[in-house]
Amino acid sequence: MKKTFSIIGGLFLLLYIFIAAGVVTGRQWVESLDMYFIRTIQSTVTEPGASIISVLTDIGGTEAIVVLTLAVTITLFIKKMYTAGMWFGLTILISPGIFVHVMKPIIGRDRPEFMRLAAESTHSFPSGHSTASTVFYGILGLILIMSVQKIWKKVIIAVMSFTIILFVMSSRIYLGVHFPTDVLAGFSFGAATVLLSLSLYHLVRPKFYQWLKSKDIHDKSPSLFK
Repeated sequence: MKKTFSIIGGLFLLLYIFIAAGVVTGRQWVESLDMYFIRTIQSTVTEPGASIISVLTDIGGTEAIVVLTLAVTITLFIKKMYTAGMWFGLTILISPGIFVHVMKPIIGRDRPEFMRLAAESTHSFPSGHSTASTVFYGILGLILIMSVQKIWKKVIIAVMSFTIILFVMSSRIYLGVHFPTDVLAGFSFGAATVLLSLSLYHLVRPKFYQWLKSKDIHDKSPSLFK
């Protein structure tokens, strides 16, 4: 399973690079894809819907993700899952926290100027909300999926996790603050982060466990691969 996760994670990373290259070089397929989904999604905009979605979209925003990440990380430390706690917190800090903020000015893409229903001041690519929600809810979903045995429970968790991520992605287009390729790139990089970081966790956990043991600290972090 570790090898499979690494391969799929690598494919998502390649997809992100492909989209980024298309945006930077101004490929026609980027504009065509963006305009199609902007028209499709924004054709459903209503005033009540915009009011609700402008609030709910923040489940993928910086403040919410920071609070939720701290809550999960602290919970893992309380349960003496030190490696898991560090992995969870650092993955979210590095990927959506640092990487997105570095990439936005490098790509330098302006935000859409169509129907802007929310205020944003930073560059557009990649979508920070999409990256953060994919990493946070993706990792949390996978941990929960691997912690239950029944197939129907795994399916429910997977559907709920993906639904939240998809909602955040589509809400950014709905509110006119991102191009579809922004959110697709955010999802792609987020998915790559989740899968590749799981492989890294698998490699690091035994070594970190032994190091903690040498300090008389018992680590209860689980193996996420069966």
